[in-house]
Amino acid sequence: MILLMYEPPPEHLDNLQKVAPLMRIAWAKSRTEARHLMIDAEVVMGNRYLVQSIPYATRLRWVQSNSVGVDFILKAKEELAKGSIILTSAKGVYDHELAEHTLALLLSLYRQLPLLRDEQNQQSWRRHTLPTIRGSRCLILGWGSLARHIARLLGTLGATVSGVRNSPVDSESDGCRVYGHVSWRSQLPSTDALILCLPRTTATYHLVSEAELSLLPPHAFLVNIGRGGTLDETALLKCVRGNRLAGAALDVFENEPLPADHPLWREPRVVVSPHVGRSLERPPYRWQTLFEENLRRYVRGESLRNVVDYEKGY
Repeated sequence: MILLMYEPPPEHLDNLQKVAPLMRIAWAKSRTEARHLMIDAEVVMGNRYLVQSIPYATRLRWVQSNSVGVDFILKAKEELAKGSIILTSAKGVYDHELAEHTLALLLSLYRQLPLLRDEQNQQSWRRHTLPTIRGSRCLILGWGSLARHIARLLGTLGATVSGVRNSPVDSESDGCRVYGHVSWRSQLPSTDALILCLPRTTATYHLVSEAELSLLPPHAFLVNIGRGGTLDETALLKCVRGNRLAGAALDVFENEPLPADHPLWREPRVVVSPHVGRSLERPPYRWQTLFEENLRRYVRGESLRNVVDYEKGY
């Protein structure tokens, strides 16, 4: 059985039935129903009710997430691994939207949009000397498909872009210098904008903390479009308030939703974006094509796209 954690649009359901005509397709409308259906599920698509219902699985062989990051699913890693269950992500599906949002956040910092209006006199006319992305040195932590897409957009605007990947050696990729995990910190003193595109794993937790932030020049900006927890938000606030960093824009946070009393809301040089780099979707869903293709591969016994490495966490 194929268990969908969403109600499929008619065309999508028709496509799934054509791809897997011998498999029954059902969808869960509640957590209780998901747990009941999970007992007979061989394939699961979707995140809603997923973690809560995995303990009820008896025949599960493959889970397709509709998210790029799967850290929340890997909370059930032991149960998944015990059953040799394949987990695949939606990596690549949202690259265009996430890259656009990254650019919007970065432009809001460079053009200082949150600071242009005088809080005391909302109608005052004040002009500013503002930096430009053109001529800036941008460093992207995490060199996946999203990072490369962001790099292309920034390159079009005249920035010099470098990346960082989980490798001990430096290299070249997509026309950019890519640093390994051994040497990337040496680039921070000459970085104008640091962009985080990291998954949340044990290795990336608070990878950017006060030590790394202190290496950046005082005029530098930071954007986190990856996963919350990869950045030490307390250290970030300390650096911004101490004028050791010009500002930051965050779309993800260690604890979500960000509590109403969190000091990040009140810091004018920090742009808070409520995890909308990938915005809410309505049918047809962007990941439909990926799931249909992966289901076709599954039925044929072929390798699936975007298989998650349980040890790496992505």
